[in-house]
Amino acid sequence: MRVAGSSGWRRYFQATAGTYDAEDFTQATDDEASELWALLDLRSGQRLLDIGCGTGRHAVALAARGVTVTGVDLSSEMLHRAHERANDAGVEVEFIEADARALPDGLEPYDAAICLCEGAFCLVADDAEPLVHDRAILTSIHEILRPGGRLVLTGLSAARLLAAWHRGETTGDLDLLTLTETSVYELPDGMEIELREHYHLPDGLRTLAELVGFEVDAIWAGGALNWRRDAPTVDDYELLLVARKSA
Repeated sequence: MRVAGSSGWRRYFQATAGTYDAEDFTQATDDEASELWALLDLRSGQRLLDIGCGTGRHAVALAARGVTVTGVDLSSEMLHRAHERANDAGVEVEFIEADARALPDGLEPYDAAICLCEGAFCLVADDAEPLVHDRAILTSIHEILRPGGRLVLTGLSAARLLAAWHRGETTGDLDLLTLTETSVYELPDGMEIELREHYHLPDGLRTLAELVGFEVDAIWAGGALNWRRDAPTVDDYELLLVARKSA
């Protein structure tokens, strides 16, 4: 049985939460936390929002360094493991189950935000158009940041996708007009779900961020275990956006 719906990504993360931390791309958390601390110019006592926090690896690592962290994720199973991670580390992190496009009312402004490893950005709900979906997430983050607040975000690189398509190596159904790939994933119970991923070119990501009010400092090469402060190439899996809300 195949299910297509806005709950597709939630179903996926509910099913994969137990194995998430064994993935190769999760193995450089401490190094990434150090890089984030520098990129965001963080100081002890500041407030940080982690959008699509998953099992809380960045949230907990940064909380251990002295910032006050709120983690938001769509999956209760991911958040359960995030709570366990925080407890094991002896740090306090607030975790909230929510859609990144519509953060809960009542949150106080944050000094910085991260949205990494496709925990929300680029993972398109079936009830949204790809650009509208990703713009809504950027808008949500922009609205919750203090003036001057900084953002580090990773997004899927369309250059790599297009190069793979040219070589005949893509596995999903690719829409070249919207740079969106639809794939079918089989859950452990045998149910199949459709998942959509939206890819970005550097100039397009810059424009999207600027449209919602961000000042873009840089768009660099990204990817698990390979964040670099240089221009993206067709071999880079992700783009890394560094931006700030106008003061």
